[in-house]
Amino acid sequence: MATIKDVLAAALAHHQAGRLAQAAAGYQAVLDTLPDHPDALHLLGVVYLQAGHPAEAEPRIRAALRADATVADYHDNLGSALRAMDRAAEAAEAHRAAIRRRPAFAQAHYNLGNALDTLGRLEEAADAYRQAATLRPGYARARFNLGNTLTALGRLAEADDAFRAALADDPGFGEAHANRASLMLQRGRAVEAERALRRALALRPDHATALANLSAALLALEAPTEAEQAARRAESARPDFAEAALRRGDALQKRNRLAEAGRAYARAVAQCPDLAEAYANLALVRQTQGDRDGAAAGYRRALTLRPDLAEVRSNLAYLELFRPGVTLARVLEAHRGWDAVHGAPLRADWAPRAPAVRDDARPLRVGILSGDFRRHPAGQFAVRAVEALPDFGVELTLYANQMEADDLTDRFRAAAARWVPVADRTDAELATLIRNDRLDALIDLAGHNARGRLGVFARKPAPVQVAWSGYMATTGLAAMDALVADAHHVQEGAERFYSERILRMPGAFIAYDPPPDAPEPGPPPCLSGQPVTFGAFNILTKLTDEVLTTWAALLARVPESRLLLKTKALSCPETAAQWRGRLAAAGIAPERLILAGATGSREHMGWCARVDVALDPFPFAGSTTTLETLWMGVPVVTLPGDTFSSRHSLAFLSVAGVEGCVARDPADYVDRAAGWAADPARLAELRRTLRPRMANGPLCDGRILAEALAKSLRDLTKGT
Repeated sequence: MATIKDVLAAALAHHQAGRLAQAAAGYQAVLDTLPDHPDALHLLGVVYLQAGHPAEAEPRIRAALRADATVADYHDNLGSALRAMDRAAEAAEAHRAAIRRRPAFAQAHYNLGNALDTLGRLEEAADAYRQAATLRPGYARARFNLGNTLTALGRLAEADDAFRAALADDPGFGEAHANRASLMLQRGRAVEAERALRRALALRPDHATALANLSAALLALEAPTEAEQAARRAESARPDFAEAALRRGDALQKRNRLAEAGRAYARAVAQCPDLAEAYANLALVRQTQGDRDGAAAGYRRALTLRPDLAEVRSNLAYLELFRPGVTLARVLEAHRGWDAVHGAPLRADWAPRAPAVRDDARPLRVGILSGDFRRHPAGQFAVRAVEALPDFGVELTLYANQMEADDLTDRFRAAAARWVPVADRTDAELATLIRNDRLDALIDLAGHNARGRLGVFARKPAPVQVAWSGYMATTGLAAMDALVADAHHVQEGAERFYSERILRMPGAFIAYDPPPDAPEPGPPPCLSGQPVTFGAFNILTKLTDEVLTTWAALLARVPESRLLLKTKALSCPETAAQWRGRLAAAGIAPERLILAGATGSREHMGWCARVDVALDPFPFAGSTTTLETLWMGVPVVTLPGDTFSSRHSLAFLSVAGVEGCVARDPADYVDRAAGWAADPARLAELRRTLRPRMANGPLCDGRILAEALAKSLRDLTKGT
């Protein structure tokens, strides 16, 4: 006849083999004979817990503890049952009780970490996981969870070490490969992320999360077609996975297939109504398509779900610049709103202001932080002055928030005393690095635009911080001391609408570096017998109803004339069709329209030359587009307002010495554009003379700008 010991051993064998029903029957048989048998009570509770019935497990494990409270395993498994019932605080106490009874109990430390993580006590959770890993060499799961917790804490370098340790313990740990890859994506290391994801997918080809992250990595590596394919594989593996639809939308948006991207994001929202990123990305599609109200609603919905999304709040502030009737006061209010949420909480940690720089003989240590040390408008606006700054006593450290490089990158690097790649650093890490570099001044080239690092500037890592060239308004930051401008962009008396001190440069606040492959301007097209062609190369977000009405009036004034619109959003056929309809409703017939999408740089400049007269939108004027069309000898008719972003073309036309283009109101705008169209000889003269005037004038003179900027920076660091 079998003894109690035999029955218990047989049940345990079933349990270890995964035969839970037979194990439960065996444990119950023991209890039928000995109702207070602690091991049988405990193990039956564990069976219920493993079968997904923690409420049934709890009373049995508690009964085991009443029979014998000295056994650490009983307390530990009680904690696991409590955590499964969302009673994490009680679970943590149970795991601590297990540890008190057996301090070297690695699993209890691990489970304590899980409970503390659930409670949001991440530092304590990390300590528990570390202790578990120390006590049990090779404990890959503890190191894995440590990596996840450190990621949530923003300690990304330590998290990477933890994931690497987990993979050293278990090279076949697919989730560790996948989560390390996600971390690499956060740190801007897409090549490493792709490698890690390929390893994860080799272990499990249908891993939906890994496939979605592979899509993100491929997109970062400028492979949008492959990124879309990976996202579709993720959706096939898990049709209800919102993040897969989100990544497919990202890939489609990169390929300018905006309508399809919008539908992908809408699918993600339907699948996961609280996915803030999906609302934000759908809003960006709407913004790119010119739907400002739809974009604003999407950004606000995303911020309702995730108030911590600083980039989304930046997008919402930026959107204010496009609004008809926008005022300087509204712009300042919107941007200070960002600082109130994301900047103000960081002010308590600002370092004391460094002593003023009194020694004019010492080089001024200046850092510039940008993701656009490349062929990008911010880079083209800054590179000539940056190259000249060392000649005026400035020692440059360039913090490159980018992975890609081109010919402009090489020029920036050559101008720098130090080139520091920082794309893989968090805002806190980067602020510490910059603070330790002991700069005299730090310059921002992005503001609220893409790749901006306002979270760094909000931490005030340098005693003097200056915004320049990459953003077209106040930043709104209390931590930003000055803004580089000129007399055209910020009129006398407007200073109160900027959170920064205004530094007015001579001429313009930038020095344009034209594309080296631009073709020669050639004569205006209308001289060859073609109808007059008006043109605009601005993003659709800038095209307000008043702009369209004004353009329709111009085309009515100039019979047979045509309107060319070229911007990358029009590469999307559905978006182009929407705009044909909108323009027709404004009074511009489809047969008078030429719509074109994205092209390469040289081809784009050729399109600029196909225009006789360029038309500037309002209230957000062109900047790069104005400079490009001027470089091709084409006049740009503009209607400036009071805001910084409305006055680009006014500034560039004034500095370049082009007269007759600045309008007082929409009626005057039509008169001036029609006047240029009626004067082919004047157009031809401008085509012949404007490029050399620009090339040899202040609009492209980096040295003049650098000298003035260096003096302003030194004055700031002196406290004057």
